[in-house]
Amino acid sequence: MTSVSGFFELGCVEAYETIDRVQQDAFGLGTAERTALCEIGVYHGRSFLALTALRRREEERCIAIDCFEEQDFNVDESGRGNLRKFTKNCRKFCADVDGWTPTDENGVPSFIKVIQGNSTDLKPSDVVGDGADAIDVRMFSVDGSHTAECTLADLRLAESCSHAHGVIILDDCFNPDWPGCISGLGQYLAQGGTRVPFCIGHNKVFLSAVEDAPAFRRAFATSARKNAHLFGHECVVLKHGWIATFHANDDVAVRAV
Repeated sequence: MTSVSGFFELGCVEAYETIDRVQQDAFGLGTAERTALCEIGVYHGRSFLALTALRRREEERCIAIDCFEEQDFNVDESGRGNLRKFTKNCRKFCADVDGWTPTDENGVPSFIKVIQGNSTDLKPSDVVGDGADAIDVRMFSVDGSHTAECTLADLRLAESCSHAHGVIILDDCFNPDWPGCISGLGQYLAQGGTRVPFCIGHNKVFLSAVEDAPAFRRAFATSARKNAHLFGHECVVLKHGWIATFHANDDVAVRAV
């Protein structure tokens, strides 16, 4: 497989698939609803490509949000995205996907919506539209600027854009290089955030609606190392992951999913 730079743990693919299965089997979130998959902070596309692999139908959108070369917005330098490399990887790894056509001069597949800019300036309608044309995000990965303020803003945006049975995935919560992530999560929960942690693993924290959390925990139970509580919420704990453990924020090239 061709290399794609990034820090996405390959073991997290199974976690994504588990969430996808629960959404369909437990909550009936299938092909009838207009949904999307979204990520803030796509870098070169490694984790975003894992999301695109979960598309259930041709109409399901994949939304990529990043400041890319507009690095003035990346106040903590948590990752320098590159639009050219991102679009190149999208073309390469989505080439065999049925039912797409290029949408612009970059040749990005038509099911991908690219939003370049500061995620904290976005309104929900900028991401998912509004009125009769609005869609709901069923999996929303948050991996943007890692300050507490930006993490809090991105979590609020993700919550506002999410389907009732959607899952928010927050990266780098336990990475010592980025204490703003866990601080931002704590602020989000303390200030009335409606999505709560149900799983910790692969350098990420997974959040769902309170009433959905037991179903997700049960689905992850067979692969859990242990149970724990995070900010008062019961979570299953998966593997930590070798990239975060041994490389932290080093700029390493790792294989694409």
